[in-house]
Amino acid sequence: MMIASLRGNVIEKSALWLLLEVGGIGYRIKASPAVLTAIRGDEEVFIYTYHHIREDAEELFGFLSLHDLELFERLLAISGIGPKVALTILSIGSADTIKKAIMSGNLSTLTSVPGVGKKMAQKIILELKGQIVEEEQAAPGDTDLFDALMGLGYSANQARDVMKYIPQEMADPSERIREALRFLSKS
Repeated sequence: MMIASLRGNVIEKSALWLLLEVGGIGYRIKASPAVLTAIRGDEEVFIYTYHHIREDAEELFGFLSLHDLELFERLLAISGIGPKVALTILSIGSADTIKKAIMSGNLSTLTSVPGVGKKMAQKIILELKGQIVEEEQAAPGDTDLFDALMGLGYSANQARDVMKYIPQEMADPSERIREALRFLSKS
């Protein structure tokens, strides 16, 4: 079972996490300083989550947008980057700021993150630059399809992979989603 999102009331916050009560159950969610600053302590919030399961622990990481969650998952796909480093990278700015740094090959922005040296920054740029270029060139309907698949609980990688097989001529968003779901059910 994967926890993909939560909606609830913020009970408590610290500098590194928030406690979100959903249906009487409290979820401790690690988040970037930007997310924690954006959330007031007395409101109901909706948070996209990444459920990280290890042999010795389970952790939830929270994001206010799908774009931040997707970038977090892309960073995790890079060998040597774990959830804590990926979250720290997201704390240096918005997903767009980080993507621009990657696209421009800006090593100094990435190496400003504690735990990311020159070699790791080069690896991030090398592995993600092509993916971001493809995303920038994607058709407008692809964003809607991607968001719909993520909302249905599919991972960013699954959504990106299936989008390659959906014909661009298929303009109706509901048709594109149905076709993607057909393809995903076969795999």
